[in-house]
Amino acid sequence: MPASTAERPWWGEFVCSGSSAVLAYVFTNPVDVVKTRMALQGARAALEQPLPRCHPYPSVLSALWQIGRAEGVAGLQRGLYPGCFWQFSNVSVRFGVYATFKRLSGTDETASPLRKYLQSLGLAGISGGLAALASNPFFIVKTRLQAPSSSGALAVGQQHAAASGAVGGALAAIVRADGLPGLFRGLSAFAPRVIVASAVQLSTYDTVKGWVVSSCGLRPDQLLTHVASSFVTGAAVVAAMQPFDFAATRLVNSPSAAEAGGGGAAVYSSPWDVMRKTVASEGVLGLYSGGTANYLRFGPYCVLVFVFVERARVLEAAVLERLRR
Repeated sequence: MPASTAERPWWGEFVCSGSSAVLAYVFTNPVDVVKTRMALQGARAALEQPLPRCHPYPSVLSALWQIGRAEGVAGLQRGLYPGCFWQFSNVSVRFGVYATFKRLSGTDETASPLRKYLQSLGLAGISGGLAALASNPFFIVKTRLQAPSSSGALAVGQQHAAASGAVGGALAAIVRADGLPGLFRGLSAFAPRVIVASAVQLSTYDTVKGWVVSSCGLRPDQLLTHVASSFVTGAAVVAAMQPFDFAATRLVNSPSAAEAGGGGAAVYSSPWDVMRKTVASEGVLGLYSGGTANYLRFGPYCVLVFVFVERARVLEAAVLERLRR
């Protein structure tokens, strides 16, 4: 059994959750590449720069086939290295800080279910905000590396990341162009994305899991319970965070004024500017470009993270027990 909260080291949940997220991301990165490409493929239209066949990926399967045929396995795993940094920094902080907050605040057994729910929602939201700060620089690099190299106006930012060949080099290139604030470009869209995802994931998973246990006769510790709850949770999370995810993807992948050079202006001034231009040229549904791919990534990703983190906690407890002997 996992070590109790009192016996567990403070870094335990950070390591277990971050490592589990990295393992899950290795399996789901190809779909994340597709999600990123589908979110970016209408960017020219949003900027009123018509391009023949500006929507080359009509579906997730078509995108996987086209990218795999043109770029091979390497193309389907583009951005994997910075993506792993993104996942570890994001999920370890989100899970770790949340667990720490819950331990420090204690559990009030006399509190109503609604009060417990709201408290958990608030703690998850705060944890998500801190996770966004920690992971935003890696999200920028990951997104730029996943973008197609022929993305026109987007290629400037893409080249900074691709030419460096390493996460550190890509981050340094961003700092040279925009200073330290460049590492937090798009945070105004990325932070709401992470905060919303954290809050919705927590509340929906607990609610659906309770319904599955009470209505379907499954056990709380049963794998099928976790799988079913996670897939429903994934749909709710994607529906809530997709507009912010879409805006963050386009914003961080577009060149800033400094990156554009020649006294040019930034393509987008804010996430709201991304949404406004997108709705004007592509309609409201344009904000959900890549939404199906996002769900096909996030659904299995949720399942894998929860399965892996539960096993990691058991392994951690076994190792600590052995060390205590």
